[in-house]
Amino acid sequence: MAAIAPLSEVDASAEAEKIMDGISDLPKAILHNILARLPDKDSARTSVLSKAWRETWCTFPILSICSYQFFRSQDVTVENSHSLIDKVIDYVGRRLLSLRDRGLAIKEFKLMLDYVDNEYMSHHLDLWLKMAIESGCEVLQLCLHRGFLGAEYSQDRFYDLPLSVTVSKSLIKLELTGGIRVDQAFLTHSIMLYSVRILTLCNLIFTRDGIIDHLISHCPLIEVLTVKYCVVYNPLSIGNPQVSRFNKVNSLFLHGLHKLKRANVQGIKEVYIDAPNLEVLQFFHRTSNHPNASFKLNLDGFTNLRWLCLWSWKISDIGDKWFLELFSKLPFLEDLDLRGCSLSERISIMSAQLKVLGLSNCSNVKEVNVDAPNLLSLVYRGKNQPVISFRRTSNELEVKVSLCSLRNCLQNIKPQNILASVSLFIYQSFPIEPMHGAFQVSSIPPTVRHLELGCAPENEALYFPFMNYLFSSCCPKLITFKLSSNKVDRKAFIEFLYEVLMGRKEGKCHCSSSNTKCWWHALKIVKVTCSFKFDENADLKSILDALPKCYSNEKITFMLEL
Repeated sequence: MAAIAPLSEVDASAEAEKIMDGISDLPKAILHNILARLPDKDSARTSVLSKAWRETWCTFPILSICSYQFFRSQDVTVENSHSLIDKVIDYVGRRLLSLRDRGLAIKEFKLMLDYVDNEYMSHHLDLWLKMAIESGCEVLQLCLHRGFLGAEYSQDRFYDLPLSVTVSKSLIKLELTGGIRVDQAFLTHSIMLYSVRILTLCNLIFTRDGIIDHLISHCPLIEVLTVKYCVVYNPLSIGNPQVSRFNKVNSLFLHGLHKLKRANVQGIKEVYIDAPNLEVLQFFHRTSNHPNASFKLNLDGFTNLRWLCLWSWKISDIGDKWFLELFSKLPFLEDLDLRGCSLSERISIMSAQLKVLGLSNCSNVKEVNVDAPNLLSLVYRGKNQPVISFRRTSNELEVKVSLCSLRNCLQNIKPQNILASVSLFIYQSFPIEPMHGAFQVSSIPPTVRHLELGCAPENEALYFPFMNYLFSSCCPKLITFKLSSNKVDRKAFIEFLYEVLMGRKEGKCHCSSSNTKCWWHALKIVKVTCSFKFDENADLKSILDALPKCYSNEKITFMLEL
């Protein structure tokens, strides 16, 4: 058999052109699908590849425009603002007119502007939205930021949303964020957003109470709703500096949303949603101006709720009685996530359906009693170390904790046989002094499933005391180190950890003067793996040398066998 000669650079280039020509010959629908899967910047670059790709780009029905593609908001000055904005106006206008002249639909129109001169641009925005709506646009995302909001929270810096948006029968997704004002004319206008499934309203200003309720309630097929930190203009503030010009939307009353499955509501004090098929609810009511304000949230009608996430509730809102009533009201609740809540000292969780429980930075709590036979995961994050007791547990239960006082945390988990499934996440260094014998113990520490480290001491002299503290607290089967690009040389710490595990690094461990030997004396095998693609048989040095330049999400794992 004749040997196959390697391709020359010329041959390789020709082969690449053939492949590109083959792709260019694909149907336009497939080429558009390829562009839709690329980042916006990369999809725009395809227009220079060939005449076929340029034609594909010109007929691409998805327009995604960000002002940072043309200028940075910090570079805008009074003298150059109009010339910079004109670049955006010219580009968007040409793209929209090209599609309209060809009789092509605009499936998605996404406009994200960090700087906008309202007086100079508003009529262009009106025209663009009108063209997109009339073309049968299915996805409309309008995100306006600093140019409208500015240093002063002034009404005249907001863009007035045109009524034409509300008569679209083709819109499936509508997302409005930032410097947009919704006028009271929407209260009397016929809203026909009958096809909208996904609606997002964030940081908008409404000129009258009730507009937001009216707008949402006229989207009968909505399935996903997000409302965050919208405000209402207060006309009584005119000429009265003592009266706030803008108030947070105080209440949200929504009726007839029988298709709604997911809702995320933040910054509203009183919420009532008539949505019997709701499955996911996130609710964050607290605001910085009124941290102790009371709130109301109806849960009685959410009989199909599967996931509930509550942020910043206070102690008067959540107690033992609340937990007992919660699971009777929500018989299908599988995931309960409490974040930043001020709980009572003792809480009890009793549910046959609950599978995931999260408690993050919840103050005051000293005791957590869990009776959930189907619980698969408990995640606890916080500075305090409550006693966590399990009455009935699943064989697949995994407990994840992220605490400073590791040893106390493990001692507070009852019964102790649960520890075999515990995953520990350590994301901040302990205040450890390099003192010999500081962590001596009289018994072998408990075995845990996984120890994940997201930190390392800055001082190399603290490497051994830090690891000594961890190993005197628990015996992990897996140790994972999460890499990040910062001032700490984590590669040096990983090498140190490996040398300790392999017994090559000399040091006085916590059992050196005790009859009870620590677990790493019995360590037989240490296997190193990494999250990025690499030879699985490579040694640690080769792995560290092959680390990508940006490795913020990369991990190195040590699999241990005693």
